[in-house]
Amino acid sequence: MNYHHLKPFNYIFITTLIITITQIHGDLHFYLKNEMRRNPPVTYRCQSGSSDTGLQELNPGQTLDYKFENDFYSIRTLYFCHFYFKRKDKVFDVYKRSMAEDCALARSNIYGPWDYCFRDHVEWVIRKDGFYKHCVFFYNDYLADVCYSPPTAPQSSPLQKVYSW
Repeated sequence: MNYHHLKPFNYIFITTLIITITQIHGDLHFYLKNEMRRNPPVTYRCQSGSSDTGLQELNPGQTLDYKFENDFYSIRTLYFCHFYFKRKDKVFDVYKRSMAEDCALARSNIYGPWDYCFRDHVEWVIRKDGFYKHCVFFYNDYLADVCYSPPTAPQSSPLQKVYSW
């Protein structure tokens, strides 16, 4: 029996499997960036079901990279933060699965068929008038052998205001 017609299918299947494993077993990140110049620090506390930062301060101009493991069960992963600034405070989700899906869609729209060569993170920007969110894209080192010359494109999606103080 001749199985030569299955070779292209096997190649596509193996490539898809490698990409899926890379996406499942990579680290996830969200960033908090304080863009309020000449102001006191923003105090925050971020929590998930298994993690708690305790009260922390984010100084003007400072960016926090919060990294956590991605696993098969990440569909339930949720991080929320409580922010305090002067007499104001705000609580909201800073990472949940739907945000990751939104970033993946934005990445796909920007990079097209090369989107698997990039990873993304959610970044929150804190300003005097509120909280802004966008997706930050970067080259996926796990796939360097497959993505040897990806196109250049914007490194983030547009910044959008999500919450006011």
